[in-house]
Amino acid sequence: MAKEEIYKALFEQSTDAIFITKGERILEVNPKGCKLLGYDRTHFEKISLLSLFTEESLSGFQNALNVTLENRSAFFETKIKRSDNSILDVEVSSLAMCDQRETLLIIVRDITLRKESERLVQKERGILSALLEKSLCGILLIEASSHKIVDVNPIAIKTIGRSKEEIVGNICHQFICPAEVGRCPISDLGLSVDNSEKTIINAQKEVIPILKSVVPVTIEDKDYFVECFIDLSERKRTEENLLQAKLEAEAASRTKSEFLTNMSHELRTPLNSIIGFSDLLLEKVFGDLNGKQLKYVNNISVSGKHLLGLINDILDLSKVEAGKMELNYSEFSIGSVFDEAKSTISPLAQVKSLEMDFNLDLDIGDIQADRSRLIQILYNLVSNAVKFTPEGGKVSVYCKKSGNRAIFSVTDTGIGISSEDQKYLFEPFKQIDSGMNRQYGGTGLGLALVKQFVDLHKGRVWFTSVQGKGSSFIFELPVNGLDETEKPDNVFKDSATEAAVSANFSGRIIPDFNAV
Repeated sequence: MAKEEIYKALFEQSTDAIFITKGERILEVNPKGCKLLGYDRTHFEKISLLSLFTEESLSGFQNALNVTLENRSAFFETKIKRSDNSILDVEVSSLAMCDQRETLLIIVRDITLRKESERLVQKERGILSALLEKSLCGILLIEASSHKIVDVNPIAIKTIGRSKEEIVGNICHQFICPAEVGRCPISDLGLSVDNSEKTIINAQKEVIPILKSVVPVTIEDKDYFVECFIDLSERKRTEENLLQAKLEAEAASRTKSEFLTNMSHELRTPLNSIIGFSDLLLEKVFGDLNGKQLKYVNNISVSGKHLLGLINDILDLSKVEAGKMELNYSEFSIGSVFDEAKSTISPLAQVKSLEMDFNLDLDIGDIQADRSRLIQILYNLVSNAVKFTPEGGKVSVYCKKSGNRAIFSVTDTGIGISSEDQKYLFEPFKQIDSGMNRQYGGTGLGLALVKQFVDLHKGRVWFTSVQGKGSSFIFELPVNGLDETEKPDNVFKDSATEAAVSANFSGRIIPDFNAV
C-alpha cells in the first residue's frame, strides 16, 4: 500500500506530463499533462491519443509506438498540439507495462525552449557562414585558448595563398602579424590589433600589408576570436603612385617657375632698351619728330611698358610659386600709400567719369609691411574695379584698424561676378571674360598676385559680389608685420565672421545692392 502511495505521488507531482494509454485511448493523465496541453481530465477521456499530434508528426509517433511494443521502450522527439492549436516541441519516453503489453506509460517533456535555442544557434551559424563566404574582407575564426584557426573564408584563403585544409588547424600568427615563434601577438605580447596595420606572409613568402581588427566572440559557450582584415596592397600602391605623381608635379612646377623666371629676365632686358630709346625719342633728345613719328613712337613706348608690366607679373608669380619671393618690410603710413595709389588710378577713372573715394579711419596710423607689394595689391584691386565699372559709376577705397589688423576694402558698382565664376577669381591665368573677343583686357594674373601677396603678409582676402550690381574685395594685414609672436584675438576664422566684417563696411564703402 505504501508503494502505491509513492507511485501516486510521483505521478501527481511530476514536472513532466505523464499519460497512461491503451491503444489509442488515454486512461490516465497527470496534472502536468493537463496544464501542458490545456485540457481537463474529462476531455482526455473523450479524445484519441493520436489527435494530440500534428499531421506531420503522426506517422513518426505511430512508428515509435510500434517500436515500444516490440522493444518494450522507446525514446524520441516529436510535436504535439495544445488546446489553442499552438505547437510544442516535446521529448517522449514510452514504456510498455509489464503485465499488459498494450498498456503504455508515456512521459512527455516540453523542449520548446531548447529547440528554439537550437534553431537560434543554427541561424547564427548560418549567418556566420554567410558572412564568412560573402564578406569582402578576409575573416578567420580562431579558438581563443589554442589560437588555432577553425574556419577561414574565401578572401582570406586567396590572400594567404594556401588551401583551406592547409590553413585550418594552424596557429593564427603563422600567417598573420608574425611574431616570435610560439608567441601570440594578441594574448602573449599584448599588441593592439584593433584597426591597426599588420602584415600577412603568403605562400610565396611575400609580405602583404593589411588593416586588421580582432573581435572576441562566444559561440556555444566557447570563446573565439574573429579576425578581419583588408588587403592594403592596392591602396599602398595607389598611395605610392600618388606620391610619385605629386613629386613629379612639384618638380614640373619648379621647372616651369624657373623657366618663367629666366625667360622673364631675358625679355626684360631688350624691353627696357625699347622703352628707354622710345622715351628718348619722345623727349626729342635727338631732334624733332613729325606728327606720325610721335604717334608711332608713343605707341611703341606704351606697348612696351604694357608688355613689361605683364612680364613683371609673370615674374612675380613664378617667384612666389618657386618660394623665392621675399618681402622687404618697412614702417610707413597707410595714408601715403593711398595717396600714391590715388594719383596712379585717378586718371583712369576720369576717362570713364567715375566717382573715386579714398577714405582712412583717423586712428589708422602706420603699418609694417612691404610697401611696394601693398601698393601693387591696391593697384590691382582698384584698377580692376575701374576696368569693370561702367561710365558714371563709383569706386570706393577704405581702410580701418581692428586690433592688430588693418582691414582694406575696394568696392565698385560694376558688372559683378556670377556665382559660377567666383571660384576662379584667385586662380592664375583664369579670366571670367575669356572669349576671343573680350571686352576687357588683362592676363588674369592680377587677383592671383593679390592673394599671393596677402598670404605672404600672413593676411587674408575675400570678396562679396552680386552680378550686375557690383563687387567688394576685402583684405586684412597685420599692423605689426614683423612681430610674428603677436596673436590677435579678433582674427577672422569663418565665413560668418567675414560676412559680419563685410556688413560692418555697409553705408561707408559697400553700396546697397538692392538700391543700385
